[in-house]
Amino acid sequence: MDAGRSRCCILVLALFGICIQYQCCASGIDANQTALLFEMNHAGSGGLWAELVSNRDNQTLADTSFESGGSSVPSLIKPWDIIGNDSSVIVSTDLSSCFDRNKVALRMEVLSDNTGANICPDGGVGVYNPGFWGMNIEQGKSYKLVFYLRSDEPVNLSVALTGSNGLKKLATTTLILYCSRRVANASNWTKVMVMLEAEGTDPNSRLELKSTTKGVMWFDRVSLMPLDTYNGHGLRKDLFRMLQDLKPAFLRFPGGCYVEGVKLKNAFRWKETVRPWEERPGHFNDRWSYWTDDGLGHFEFLQLAEDLGVLPVWVFNSVGYFQESAMKNKLTLPISHLSCKIP
Repeated sequence: MDAGRSRCCILVLALFGICIQYQCCASGIDANQTALLFEMNHAGSGGLWAELVSNRDNQTLADTSFESGGSSVPSLIKPWDIIGNDSSVIVSTDLSSCFDRNKVALRMEVLSDNTGANICPDGGVGVYNPGFWGMNIEQGKSYKLVFYLRSDEPVNLSVALTGSNGLKKLATTTLILYCSRRVANASNWTKVMVMLEAEGTDPNSRLELKSTTKGVMWFDRVSLMPLDTYNGHGLRKDLFRMLQDLKPAFLRFPGGCYVEGVKLKNAFRWKETVRPWEERPGHFNDRWSYWTDDGLGHFEFLQLAEDLGVLPVWVFNSVGYFQESAMKNKLTLPISHLSCKIP
């Protein structure tokens, strides 16, 4: 396992709260007190949750990326990065997404072409995503790539899994979409699904989206998941089995600091995390200053509890503004205003 994946497991073991597991060794202690206390950060995304794309909805920390925080543009695209230079490709963001709750999309303008004065570099230009400390791609395993695409011109797009420098090809395919009334209609937002089978192994891989044809295309909601997840529920099998081996009695989720915030506008709203992942607005955790797309949401936590055979214990914030804001301003919410947190 590479250093990045090792850190990931450490985060899952520490931030996930397994280190707080209660061993019921003392006489008379109820076995039901053996628990998993989930904490977020990269315990979920980049950890137990098997999603390989970091910032898949093109959002990130505090309104600073391809979609994080909602409607702020122009925005950064980190950790996405550019393949090529300013003379061959321009990457930016705008508010053209087909998802009302996530309006920011990535706009990629390819300036070079197969012919003419500005010849496209070999292999094309575009963008890549390195995942969380590198994508752990394994030979013989299949990966499902899903993204939304739009263009006003025919699209010739290469999608690939490569080594960290883009030279080693692990899986690749080419997509051609036309601006016409066909199944693949690039002139409207089109959901694209591609199966990639890895022909090699590299724990520091990346996902590439490239083109050799001049034109403009937009991307949104890019996801790469291994097919081999526990029960097909999107959980890494190796980490799930670590949890299972602990034989917990209950699972506390989604985490104290996850629901504990500074501002009400950034509160975790569980009802927003049970809809299809593309339609989840995500939220900013202002206690620890990171953005989450809520792909691992209330629904997935209940599935996790069911798969583990444990009792789900749900944590919610009973005051709207919390910690500093609540203490300084004496701000609390009446129980009638807690519908965003209580069924």
